[in-house]
Amino acid sequence: MFKKRYFSAHNDFKTSFLCKLFLFLGVLFIIIFFVLGIISFFNIGEKSGIIKPLYDISKTSTPESILAFSILFFAVGIILYFFNYQFAKLSKIADEIENEEGLKNIEK
Repeated sequence: MFKKRYFSAHNDFKTSFLCKLFLFLGVLFIIIFFVLGIISFFNIGEKSGIIKPLYDISKTSTPESILAFSILFFAVGIILYFFNYQFAKLSKIADEIENEEGLKNIEK
């Protein structure tokens, strides 16, 4: 048999933290994409050092994959923001209901 679980209206399932995490990862990946794009714009094929491997990576399909992951992280972050906003509204409604019931008990 499965146990029934009751969740509090104040429990937001860590959506605030996850929203910030996914939005941060989206921004980080978009910055990496732009850095690789800027590096691939310049012809640095003959140079050596740290820029040469980045130039080689920028000429593969890796930047497009990074852009795709960035878009996915942004989308998940926005969805989690929506859930966080809805949980906040639910918590506010639950507080109002609890306060109204408390006031009714005091009046009686």
